[in-house]
Amino acid sequence: MSRPSPRSAALVGIGARLPGAGGADVRGPARMWEALRSGATSIGGYPADRWAAMQERLHPEDRGADPWPAALVHWPAGVDAKAFGLRPSDTAHLSPTQTLVLQVAAEALADAGIRADTLAGPRTGVYLGFASPDEALDLFADGRRPALPDLPAGGAGMVATPIARWLDSRGPLVTYDSSCSASMYALHAARRDLADGTVTTAVVIGASVLSHPVPTRAFDSGGVLARDGDVRPFDADAHGYVRGEAVVAAVLRTHERASRGRDRVYALVEHTAVGADGRSAGVGMPSAEALAELMERAHTESATDPGDVEFVLTHGPGTAAGARAEARAMGRAFARDGRNPLRIGSVKGLWGHSEAAAGLTNLLAGALVLHHGGRIPPTAGHTTPPGWLDRYGLRVPAGPDERLPVRARTRVGVTALGFSGATAYALLRPAPRRSRPRGQAPADLGGAAAWPLSARTAERLRARAQVLAEAVGAGARPPGPHRVGDHLTRRNRPDLPVRAAVIATEGDRSNAHPAWKALAHGDHHPDLVGPASHPGPWRQVWAFGGHGAAHPAMAASLYGRDPVFAAHLDRALHALEPHTAGAPWRPGTAPRDLAQVQRATWAVQVALASTLTDRWGLRPDTVVGHSLGEVAAATVAGILSLSDAARLVSVRSDLLHGVAPAGGMVLARLDRAAAQDVAAAHPVDIACSNSPEHTVFSGDGAALRALVPRLEEIGADPRPLDGAPPAHGRHVLPLLPALRAGLDGLSPRPGDVEFVSTVTGTTRAGTELDAGYWADQLASTVEWEPTLTRIGGRGAVLLVEVSPKPVLSQPTARVRARHGLDIDTVCAGTPDDERRGPALVAAHAYTHHLPVAWPYAPDLPVDTAPAAWEAPPSRGEHWPDLAAGLRGDALLRALRGVVAAAVASLSPTPVTDADHERDLGELGLHSFDRLALRHLLLSPLEQGPADLPPHEPTIASIAEGLAGLVGGPGPAGR
Repeated sequence: MSRPSPRSAALVGIGARLPGAGGADVRGPARMWEALRSGATSIGGYPADRWAAMQERLHPEDRGADPWPAALVHWPAGVDAKAFGLRPSDTAHLSPTQTLVLQVAAEALADAGIRADTLAGPRTGVYLGFASPDEALDLFADGRRPALPDLPAGGAGMVATPIARWLDSRGPLVTYDSSCSASMYALHAARRDLADGTVTTAVVIGASVLSHPVPTRAFDSGGVLARDGDVRPFDADAHGYVRGEAVVAAVLRTHERASRGRDRVYALVEHTAVGADGRSAGVGMPSAEALAELMERAHTESATDPGDVEFVLTHGPGTAAGARAEARAMGRAFARDGRNPLRIGSVKGLWGHSEAAAGLTNLLAGALVLHHGGRIPPTAGHTTPPGWLDRYGLRVPAGPDERLPVRARTRVGVTALGFSGATAYALLRPAPRRSRPRGQAPADLGGAAAWPLSARTAERLRARAQVLAEAVGAGARPPGPHRVGDHLTRRNRPDLPVRAAVIATEGDRSNAHPAWKALAHGDHHPDLVGPASHPGPWRQVWAFGGHGAAHPAMAASLYGRDPVFAAHLDRALHALEPHTAGAPWRPGTAPRDLAQVQRATWAVQVALASTLTDRWGLRPDTVVGHSLGEVAAATVAGILSLSDAARLVSVRSDLLHGVAPAGGMVLARLDRAAAQDVAAAHPVDIACSNSPEHTVFSGDGAALRALVPRLEEIGADPRPLDGAPPAHGRHVLPLLPALRAGLDGLSPRPGDVEFVSTVTGTTRAGTELDAGYWADQLASTVEWEPTLTRIGGRGAVLLVEVSPKPVLSQPTARVRARHGLDIDTVCAGTPDDERRGPALVAAHAYTHHLPVAWPYAPDLPVDTAPAAWEAPPSRGEHWPDLAAGLRGDALLRALRGVVAAAVASLSPTPVTDADHERDLGELGLHSFDRLALRHLLLSPLEQGPADLPPHEPTIASIAEGLAGLVGGPGPAGR
């Protein structure tokens, strides 16, 4: 068969926590492949502290021996519920196994690039293979007093429950315990459910834990363990195996769904089959005949030619008897000979025998072999093949560079043999070659991308930034902007509360690496926006600058690199042509005079605004303009058509150009009252009230020359504004009739965005912006400070300056500081690198929780390592120590704080002092939360009661009850 079977499943995500040779756990598919390729064993011994604790649970006659060899992982102490969007009570009592299973499943989904929030409902299944009784033996040991919240941590059937709670999945949630084949049984069920449409996504997990010594003691007494830790699969010196810990996870989808979603496919699970040994020679003694029948049945059911199976990842634990039985089975099922032997391998010498997780570990190893071009990793511990291996037509590859032929018909087999007699077999095939999806090419990003990242906590955000820094900056061919953008927007949730964004420019994406590193380490970087966690609500106000917003090279770079911007600029320039004498301005040439500067400024502002909307989906809630900028603001608001706005800016700029030689403007460091006094003493006008300490004066040349020395005398730091005309004052009054005449027939529309006038500081209806308004506007003071104060007084604002370069940011910052406003600013024009501006605005909008339409084309997920998990929040101090020595009101105050902190750790909403008398139900605590609360409060008490004293369900009443327990005034004693 060359085409995948419709019943095959695509393996799209891998999660792994395996023992590591250097002491650090092997995490994720990349490190798993490195470990496979190295062949360095991870088998060691129990750490001294762990072994000492285990000795106490052994029979006295078994104590004192040297630690058993084992392949061990590090188990987490707990989990931060916020990282998974769960209630604290959902995670407060998880066992280490439940915690690690949850984390590894999350890592597998992250590797697959599948958002957890897309998996809610009945079409997602969770399938676990688990056979370790260790935690149950501890929890339910004689003399223990577990509470109801503790029970899920001791039940094998609830090990995977936290995954379903996190995903809100409502499909199958099942645990298989067939001992060493358990995870392959789980895989079989998942593939079957995918094939018949029961689920569309399956999360399959295998887990093994060795926290209790008694099961290992039983295996040791049977002589099947290699006490020297030297595991030799299919070797002439095979003499036993070593138990291992592991948690591994696979994410499966149908091949059709994986192709449609542009998922990375490690391999296809072509077929699975399960069976049993039947009447074998004994417990733990596999039947070669039964295993051969299972393989033959799988080949027949899947129409697989046994000759196409190029490699088998065997159960191969390292026992001589087990190796012979498995070899006999393969000899029959594949009928090879010494001239064409079947290549086989085992991972038991590498990671030990992880029992319930062993089958899935094998399968993931086989998938990685296919994913990495058929390179066969060495079988750790195998050095000398026994003489009988060749007799069955089998060979363990010895060289590090042996490869399989990876073609459509190539198959890799995987076996799992359960101590219970339950057996399983799977067939893998290479993922089909991926063809480029038909249709339009990815959207042009204009030379720069904004890459968003969000998390529920700042710690999680930093951890994810660290792995992105490694992924985006790794290798000679880092992933492209669309692939990274798609990974962060479609394949990851961009809408979580703590947010940051990185700007990456075309041809220099290496700048993203230090920006991600800065985010990971809490540093600043010019290409990093955020992190921010202020959810707002923020309003988006687009502000358009006036004089000074232009620069000689404006639009030159962006016009050549950004086709969206170029198209909008061409339309604006075309609208100006009927009103322009002489050669029109074009990007790349400096404007020749004031009239051309103002025309070009308006055109660039309108093109920038349209680019923000067309590429990033940004739309303002309000527009405001400073002097000339009001024309662009009215255009963007839909009040003026492009042709009307072009006529307005042309008539206005030509008139100002004519009067410009007669006067100008001077900026001074004066507040409004002082500026009025100065204006009253000199023949000048207040043109602009920009900030609490900056005012612009307008006047003729002689008046301004006389004004400057006076301003210097009073320390006002005067600065003439180059090229500015004497607008917004008495010198333009003679121009107003001509302006009105030139605007005859102007047809303002209602518009679709709020327009706030800097003439009046109020919202103006679009239809009011007629010729009369623009005449008044040219002669009136630009009231930037009072206008911005009114806008900012209505709530938090992201002020986007839509201009070739920023001129409003500084006065806005001073207005914000003086009036205590919540205003953040960003400019769409970045003269140093014009490509960055629009992406920078999108990044700021995103971190301010404003909607952004991401322009990225679907692509493969980015290969990232698993992010580090943050430690669970501290439960605080030992509260009986806090209460020691306190009496009366001091004790009650302390205990209210203790109870409030415990309630806050369980409540889905913030808890304040005002909540001490509220019913716990109103604070979001349900019955299970209250059991958890009881446990938190009573467990620190030595030989404490089984329940709290009678109390009302409030923080204050519970505190009174606790006071009675520690000898203070209880409810009756007050």
